Order: sequence, then C-alpha cells, then structure tokens
Amino acid sequence: MAQFHFGNFKHRVAIIGLAFFMGIIVLVGQASAQIPRPNVFDGGNKWRITAFDDRSPVHQEWGSQGVCFLPYAVTGTHIGGIWYSDTYPGWTGRYSQEGDRVLMHGNWGNDAGSDGMVIELFAGTSPRDVGAGQWTEWFNAGTHGSTVGFLNTRLVRIGKCTLPTGVDPAKMSEAELEKLALDLSNEAKPRLRTDGREAQSPTDPEQVPLADNQ
Repeated sequence: MAQFHFGNFKHRVAIIGLAFFMGIIVLVGQASAQIPRPNVFDGGNKWRITAFDDRSPVHQEWGSQGVCFLPYAVTGTHIGGIWYSDTYPGWTGRYSQEGDRVLMHGNWGNDAGSDGMVIELFAGTSPRDVGAGQWTEWFNAGTHGSTVGFLNTRLVRIGKCTLPTGVDPAKMSEAELEKLALDLSNEAKPRLRTDGREAQSPTDPEQVPLADNQ
C-alpha cells in the first residue's frame, strides 16, 4: 500500500503555486510590453517630420511639416490611430507602431496625393525623441501614380498638440475621429513656396521653412 507523504505534497503545491504566480507575472509583463516606449503619443504627440532626397548625392533637405498623433488604441502587439498635420492643410492619415517601428500613410490635397512612411524610433534627449527612416510621396494620377520623391526622413518630437475643449477621442467613433483630424488640419494656413505660390505637396522642397515651434 502506497504511503502518502505530506511533505512531498506540500512541496508540489508550492511548486505549482510558484509556477502559477510566475505565469501571472509573465502575462502582466507581456500586456505592458505591448505599449512601446517611446511611442508617438505618450510624452508629447507633436512631431516635426523632414524629408531628404534619397537620390541626391548630398541628400538635399526638402519640406518639413508638423504632425500630430491622436490617442492610440492597442491591437495585439500594435498601437495605432489617426494623425494629422497642423502645418499642411488637409493632410491626414493612419499610423501603427510595434516596438520601435512606426508605419504611417496619408492623403493630401483632397486625395490628389499620398504618402507612406516607415520610421524607426530611438530615444533622444527626453522629451525630444527622434526617429529616422524612409518616406515615399506620390500624386494619385495614372495607373501607378506619379512619384514626387523617394526620400529619407527624420522625425523629432517637439511638444504637444492640444485638442479643442470638450473633445474626448475615447468617446468618438472612427468616422468622427477622421473628421476631427481633417477639421484640425484644415485650420492650418496654406504652406507657401519661396516664389509665393502654394506648396504642391507636403515634401515640396521650395517651401518657406517652418518656424522653430512648428
């Protein structure tokens, strides 16, 4: 007849309990790890994005714009949401971040043109975090579009974009958020070129430079 060893039972219970506790710690760690740090919203959701001509031997600097990220939602290992420009009217889009990688796309000029960006963030001198990557811009014309530029880009956190009083993005639908982003972007004055004409796209290299706080 087998003997019951209470000491062994207690030992096994202790091991199972420890394993269960460690499992909870791992799950909590995984949940918190899904929100990357740094990210494009926490710590300041206003950034300046600058384009540099990838085909130029000296990577000539093109246009710079202000970009504001609206609050994000967590989906799996990604955070994502809607962004808008507060310096180029009518320029809005979507973003998704996983780890240090930020993906962005958007439209401007009443869908006259589009942009796509892939950017890697890295911590700078807080709160001025910095990112770098690639930016492609094109006019939505023709079968495959008309390329404006294949560009390198730099993204620098410069502050915080404020929302109108009484606006709570958490209570807004996706369609309402898109309208909010477009309305806020349309409040920006048209960007002008050095020849006095309006900029043809967000990366237009002939734009008058932004002020330091934009």
